[in-house]
Amino acid sequence: MKSNLLKKMIRTVLPVAFFMLPAGGRTVAAESLLPPPQKTAVIIVDMWNFHWCMTASERVSAMVPRMNAVLKIARELGMQVIWNPSDVVTSYSGYPQYEKALAVERRTMPDVREVPTTKFTAPGGGCMCGPGFRCGVNYGWDGMHPDLILADSDLISSSSEEIYSLLAERGISHIIYMGVHTNMCVYGKPGAISFMWKAGFDCLLARDLNDAITLYDPAAGYTPDRGTAETDENLQAAGIRNIHMGDELKKLGLWNTAVPVDYVRFAPWGAPDRPYLMEKATLVTLTAPWLEGADIRYTTDGSEPTAQSERYVAPLEISQTLTLRAAAFRKGKAVSLPSLARYVKMLPERPSKPDVYLEDLPYIPNAYLKSVPTCLWYPEKWKSFEGKPLRLKGETFAHGMGCLAPSSVQYEIKPAYRRFVALAGVDENMLEKNSGRAVAMHASVVFRVSIDGRLAAESPVMRITQEPWRFDVEIPSGSRYVNIACMDAGSRSMTDLGNWVDAGFITRQQ
Repeated sequence: MKSNLLKKMIRTVLPVAFFMLPAGGRTVAAESLLPPPQKTAVIIVDMWNFHWCMTASERVSAMVPRMNAVLKIARELGMQVIWNPSDVVTSYSGYPQYEKALAVERRTMPDVREVPTTKFTAPGGGCMCGPGFRCGVNYGWDGMHPDLILADSDLISSSSEEIYSLLAERGISHIIYMGVHTNMCVYGKPGAISFMWKAGFDCLLARDLNDAITLYDPAAGYTPDRGTAETDENLQAAGIRNIHMGDELKKLGLWNTAVPVDYVRFAPWGAPDRPYLMEKATLVTLTAPWLEGADIRYTTDGSEPTAQSERYVAPLEISQTLTLRAAAFRKGKAVSLPSLARYVKMLPERPSKPDVYLEDLPYIPNAYLKSVPTCLWYPEKWKSFEGKPLRLKGETFAHGMGCLAPSSVQYEIKPAYRRFVALAGVDENMLEKNSGRAVAMHASVVFRVSIDGRLAAESPVMRITQEPWRFDVEIPSGSRYVNIACMDAGSRSMTDLGNWVDAGFITRQQ
């Protein structure tokens, strides 16, 4: 617990604070690299609640507990915290923190120096899930991460001029940056490093609280952590000092090392509501970059890992559907938060196309629908539910049906029907408008096939731009009915648009 005297010392001693620590019977000074708090702002860039890359999304979530802990101390020391959500700043319309920023007297930004010459050397590509299915680009996010704590004293702005005016008004000369993605948004978005550096501010990068968009190449041993470290070093070489916030606060006795704030990280990283789909075995790498000397332990049976669980020593080959759980331990004690990743094995190939397409068959009308014909959402044939082409994973299909979840249709099974086959996924027409901005994240559906009232097959939760789920279901002899359901995955959003494509029956004549 820090004393009022320590608080006062940190706020007033400029530009470097010292804290006296005992070391083998003598006293030494631990030099902190933190700039003077009253002259410092912390700017958080694009810690969004969604990203087109599932691994990128989960890595954002993994930073939130450490970020909340750092920001709490920063606020107590007197640093000004500014959220910079760029694309989605207007999502905070009406928030007092945003209104204060809008009301600031505008000042003209000076050109004090050239933008730092930075060459980012880490390979990129927009998806950090590695070999296998690549995440498709969309702009689906609509806010900052829901677990990131917004304080009353914080400000919200995404304009360089506005942020400059706020900082100048408060006499701030130093900025600590944190957020994603370092080699793009943290460096180049309005209000980010390149603009504020040019305006004359001393810009620092929180090394333990940023993430670059690079790639995952298990064969070469290249991980997203390595890509971020390389990006941080590029900025350091260009004059943007790196600062490890946890270490600096620890020097001052302000960091509670007894409370875990980090997750073990996975690459690739799927979640239960957005699983990583694979058609063959994939290599999964586990890392804990800020937990030096800790052992990573993991389980594959759904149980929470303990200090006695299997020790991680090399990338894991995952070949079946499972939930991978992990935690870091030091001397038998957990030093991380428990984390998990979800991997789902799909059929290795797309099924054969049907002999009889669903859209060519009459469905059995719902009994209630006969009297109230507008009460249910029946699928649209040969087109999406909105009347547009059937699109999945960047591909347009001629055969199929578009649904709005939750909905289902029932068909009579004829003796000649041997198998039910289909592809199913989230309709992608919403990407036509500004790449799905602010809406694509909300679409989530589950597809089910039931035969005579018994579940015969189902997909995991399906999200936008994923590879369509592959159905190839054997129909037992004597079966009477098949029911095809498109269910919402809990959101009940009007964006829950699902497509059954190349869906129908393989006959016994084959």
